[in-house]
Amino acid sequence: MNGTWKRVFRGHVMMPMFNIKKVSQLREKSLLYVTLVLVILNVFAFSMKTSVAQSEAVIYVSPDMNSAAPGESFDIKVNIKHAENVYSWQFCLSWDPTVLEVQDVQEGFFLNQRIYKTIFHAFVDNDAGNLTVVCVLKGEPRSSSARGDGTLATVTFYVKDTGYTALHLYDTMVLDYDILELPHTSEHGIFQYGARIPILRVDLPTVADPLTPGSTLDANITIVDVANLYSWMICLSWDPTVLNATNIQEGPFLSQEGAQTTAFDVTYPEAGTVCVNCTLVDDPIVTAGGNGTLATIIFSVEHYGDTILDLHNTTLLDNNLMEILHLSEDGYFTNVMGDIAVKSIEASIYNVTVGDTVSITVTVENEGNVAENFDVLVWANITRLRTIPVADLASGDQKTLTLDWNTQNIAEGRYVVKAEADILPHETDPEDNTLVMDDVIQATAQREAQFPTTLIIATVAIIVPLAIILFYFTRRKRSPKT
Repeated sequence: MNGTWKRVFRGHVMMPMFNIKKVSQLREKSLLYVTLVLVILNVFAFSMKTSVAQSEAVIYVSPDMNSAAPGESFDIKVNIKHAENVYSWQFCLSWDPTVLEVQDVQEGFFLNQRIYKTIFHAFVDNDAGNLTVVCVLKGEPRSSSARGDGTLATVTFYVKDTGYTALHLYDTMVLDYDILELPHTSEHGIFQYGARIPILRVDLPTVADPLTPGSTLDANITIVDVANLYSWMICLSWDPTVLNATNIQEGPFLSQEGAQTTAFDVTYPEAGTVCVNCTLVDDPIVTAGGNGTLATIIFSVEHYGDTILDLHNTTLLDNNLMEILHLSEDGYFTNVMGDIAVKSIEASIYNVTVGDTVSITVTVENEGNVAENFDVLVWANITRLRTIPVADLASGDQKTLTLDWNTQNIAEGRYVVKAEADILPHETDPEDNTLVMDDVIQATAQREAQFPTTLIIATVAIIVPLAIILFYFTRRKRSPKT
């Protein structure tokens, strides 16, 4: 039930869409502003999720995780993949200017393809921590449009100080020859050195035995290494046929064990999804920092199965309504106990003359708790005799499989026969997936008919004396009497 890392991050350095003049005014209207911020971010994130499903091209930072010590430099590439008919492109990149600054920007070979002329410009503002890069083919024909994968630009950063920052792509644009925008998505990068990035994660309890339908599962949404947290929002999605959320409770972290007043809100956008947000409302505001539990989601286990607990559309805000960069870690739940066992394997005959047909019988059983599909492989020594598919074998059921082995072309000798059932992804006892037949099959070559020499000698030994005797009596009978 351990969570799995999800290579996404949330947050960036600046949010120019929020022009808050005075902190005092912000605090007086904190609930209004924060609600507006969270709604806007939520709608934006869901719209981005929809666009991902429809998009083909992707502009992304490579590598996505970067690190270097202060005083050192490092390169990132802004790449594109799955592109078609690209005649021009643009991207903007932002970062924390207290941590990094740009030293150089070089055009990649994606658009010029090493043979075409381009116009390439990079506009760097190290004080603000942003970069705008544009590139267009210069007077080239439509046929010169680029496609496939490649590098748009290489950006060299100088590390000014320890810390972490998003390498945030925004205002990306991909155009064709007719100046029509091509659909695409973007994937950001991260720089980190000497500081920990806050992590949002889904924490599930460790249980000795799989939870049966009707059981209760508590999933904690936790935060690690955060500072100056004023407000948060998360959405969590899962397979509703496996789990059902019955209750959502605020955790003690933001309220600091009840010392601060919070506004806590829960919505259910669709089946198998819950969105939760929480904001400090006291004045003066005392933000939270460190590690703790933001919320607990209580599930009822509906059926046997497995599901990812997908943490998405997450937002952390500080008391200036700036997004806090963070990573997120999904959870994974399963109560599936897979266990396919080969119970027996037998042959119709064990002493075989080459050319005989041997009937082999294999019995398998589903000792797990869900129906399974799998294959059974039957071997004779190192030769695979047959692969037998088994479909939808119910929990607790057995199935008998048979195959006829034609031994026409085998060599004489000893044959060890075994059956192997597939090892399932959630197999709990792989050792009983294989069973070797107790007795070996002994194959003997067919013998050619031998000439009956002994019989002939015996026959001759009998016939010759008889012939002599018969000849003697015949001569005597013909002889004249004296």
